[in-house]
Amino acid sequence: MKSHLLVLLSVFFLCLLWGVKIQSRVYIDITEPNFRKLPVAVPDFKREGAENPELSSAMAELLRRDLDFSGAFSCLDPAGFLEDPQKMGTTAEEISFASWKRLGAEFLVRGSYLASGGQLHLELRLFDVVAGKMVLGQAYDGGIKDYRRMIHHFADMIMKYLTGTPGVFSTKIAFVNKDGGLQRLYVVDFDGSNPLLLTPEEKLVLSPSWSPDGNLIAYTAYRSEKTMGISLLSVFTGAVRTVYESSGVIAAPRFHPSQPLLAVSLSAEDNPDIYIMDASTGRIIKKAVGGWAIELPGSWSPDGKKIAYVSGETGSPQIYIVDVETGRRSRLTFYGNYNTSPAWSPDGSWIAYSGRTDGHHHIFLIRPDGTDLIQLTSGNHNDEAPVWSPDGRMIAFQSNRSGNYAIWIMLKNGQNLRRLTDIKGDQLLPAWSPRPTQP
Repeated sequence: MKSHLLVLLSVFFLCLLWGVKIQSRVYIDITEPNFRKLPVAVPDFKREGAENPELSSAMAELLRRDLDFSGAFSCLDPAGFLEDPQKMGTTAEEISFASWKRLGAEFLVRGSYLASGGQLHLELRLFDVVAGKMVLGQAYDGGIKDYRRMIHHFADMIMKYLTGTPGVFSTKIAFVNKDGGLQRLYVVDFDGSNPLLLTPEEKLVLSPSWSPDGNLIAYTAYRSEKTMGISLLSVFTGAVRTVYESSGVIAAPRFHPSQPLLAVSLSAEDNPDIYIMDASTGRIIKKAVGGWAIELPGSWSPDGKKIAYVSGETGSPQIYIVDVETGRRSRLTFYGNYNTSPAWSPDGSWIAYSGRTDGHHHIFLIRPDGTDLIQLTSGNHNDEAPVWSPDGRMIAFQSNRSGNYAIWIMLKNGQNLRRLTDIKGDQLLPAWSPRPTQP
């Protein structure tokens, strides 16, 4: 999975003076209720050679999909464009900004590429149509097979230019695929492409969780008929190492947001309680939550000081928060009699969870202090196991709204719903990767 993509410093990027101006610019907040999506035009990319003409439309369409789903842009229909993209210029001096203004575009992306011998050189530019100038540019060199990474990376750059925070188009989502009697770990790109089986030797895998650096995935798996274990899988090498094994219950390992620690449910004494474990050695450090009921960790707070977890101590599953250092606990959910899978947003302002209402499970948001309860999904189906994107703008979850369970993605306001996976079996328990350190 290690990318062979080499990102070059753009030879046509912004000058130092423009870089200074960027530091003082005001970023937009696409989560504001009255935010107006920005109209952007993305014509097919200009082909500089004879090879791989299909990439012209494929790369442009992929970028349009990314920008559309971001919630920040409304991509104009290419059918209404007035110029042949193969004859259009790609620099500010060659572009008729007045023509794009008449079409209603406020931003324009122009791409040009040269494909030769399986290699790809790609240049991408973002133009402010109103100002009539280029505001962002990047050049890429790599294999043709890497074009999706290049496009996703540029979409991330566009989001950072507009909002101050990079997008999540270069991230990945791990999940468990249940097919027949097998439950195996898979990973896909943000847009659902490139599904990859990570655990071909495992038969029953549960509860994936990414390490803070994105290099490891922790999960539980049966090691024999009588024992379960916690394993760490290297995303880059595929190597698997079991760090803890027991004949008792092992469930829901969750990586600390910044340290090599796991919160995990273990029946080390009696009922499954929540323990803090050294992720590299499997050494139990302390018990975080104990009692007569079953407790399952859901999510650490972004600062790593608290854990949102599920307990059945009232007779039905409800969500609680515990301070890891003091052990002080408080109940979070009171609406409904079945609430599970808490997931803390990256900025700490929300907790997403799955709650049962009208006989079905749906996704809710609630503040960590228990206020501002919002129901995001509804219908005669189940939506469960929410997880946040690294930028906090999107939520992935498992849903059977189309029959079998699949992984779906939506914006945190419940809009732009999109199915991510479409493979044989039921796709369950999504886990969203951190942003990659390299594209």
